[in-house]
Amino acid sequence: MFVEPAGQGPVPKEEAVIKFGESGNAEIFTLSGSTGQGHETVYPEIVGEILGIAPETITLRASDPEGPALAGGGTVGSRSTMQHGGALAATAYEVIRKATDLAAKDLEVSSVDLEFSAGTFRVKGTDVSVKMEKIIERHGSALDTKGHMVPQGAFPSGAHVAEVEIDPETGVVEVLRYVAVDDCGRVMNHTLLEGQLHGGIAQGIGQALGEHVIYDGESGQLLTGSFMDYPMPRAGDQPHRIELYDHLVPSPTNPLGAKGAGEAGTVGAVPAMANAVLDALRPLGIHHLDFPYSPARLWQAIAKAR
Repeated sequence: MFVEPAGQGPVPKEEAVIKFGESGNAEIFTLSGSTGQGHETVYPEIVGEILGIAPETITLRASDPEGPALAGGGTVGSRSTMQHGGALAATAYEVIRKATDLAAKDLEVSSVDLEFSAGTFRVKGTDVSVKMEKIIERHGSALDTKGHMVPQGAFPSGAHVAEVEIDPETGVVEVLRYVAVDDCGRVMNHTLLEGQLHGGIAQGIGQALGEHVIYDGESGQLLTGSFMDYPMPRAGDQPHRIELYDHLVPSPTNPLGAKGAGEAGTVGAVPAMANAVLDALRPLGIHHLDFPYSPARLWQAIAKAR
């Protein structure tokens, strides 16, 4: 859904809402639902860090049909943190602006005399202060805010290297070591980042070494319709060692400096595996092989080359 200002072409917006309850808790609303990425963890962490309140007091309500109307896109294309997270960050900064005026009234000073840091409003040059938590408890819904950012892309990058060993008698590929260096901008939660990279690498290895949808040529019947026939990547197919390293360059296109990471593992693993397998087969004169590199397909190629 797009918002179109009068007299202008369509300008996409990523909107978010932050609401506050009487007990000091907060609810955050976006159109970005989680499919395993951990939005319910990282979005409260983003808002909590900016406002200086505990993430445990913040609840994500993503794509809530009973929530406020929002413009924006969904969870797709490794965009969630930089765009939905960026919209939440922009909204949280607007909450701080509102809270500054309310804190100034409570402390009976001008708002220009206040500075905000680490969840505390402080009168400049004094020890007079009030915490954001207290402002939220006192004023609650007066701090409710709807904010947005104009979505922009970012350019993550990385380098992936796979080391494999092929048994010529069986065609089985063993992944001895996998090393990845990725730039996904500023990291919000390193545990979630590593989990997404590990999962993406596993999926990429699965695509390279086995995943293949096969239909009967005459009837069109799907022949690989269950995991008895379609090789979902398993633990035994994974590298003996996976080493992940960061080379982080914050993006200038969003308030968080984030870049996409959800697809980095798969995007890197597929060509890395392809190149590693072909490098192992090159001494036999094999320079091309169609995916997937299943044991049967590799064994046939090796036997033919011999």
